[in-house]
Amino acid sequence: MATIKAPSMHNRMYVGAQGNLSMAFAAVTLKAAAVATVVEMLDVPIGISVTGVRVNTSGLGAGAKVDIKLGETLLEANVDVSAAASLSIALPTTYTEEKAVLTATIKGAAATGKLEINPEYVATGY
Repeated sequence: MATIKAPSMHNRMYVGAQGNLSMAFAAVTLKAAAVATVVEMLDVPIGISVTGVRVNTSGLGAGAKVDIKLGETLLEANVDVSAAASLSIALPTTYTEEKAVLTATIKGAAATGKLEINPEYVATGY
């Protein structure tokens, strides 16, 4: 299993006034990323309540899907990213009790193209 670090792993998430809904932007361009490759999209600090994700893709190829996780918590399984799409996925609120990494694991087929996973969150503090 390979790991790819998206350029967005170096971005900082806004952690301002508590209670404001925010969105972070995380993107990567993949080139034949093999099945089971874990793409590290974004470091998420402690005290964040993730309420959803927006997934945008140019289409990663026939059969390509991703599992989206925050740390060890599966947020959404088998998200179809085979064709160009923009999806908004509401999630049960997931709170980070410690720093966690937002990841996408490639499934179904090798993936080539642009993938964005933009978490919607509230900085609730710890």
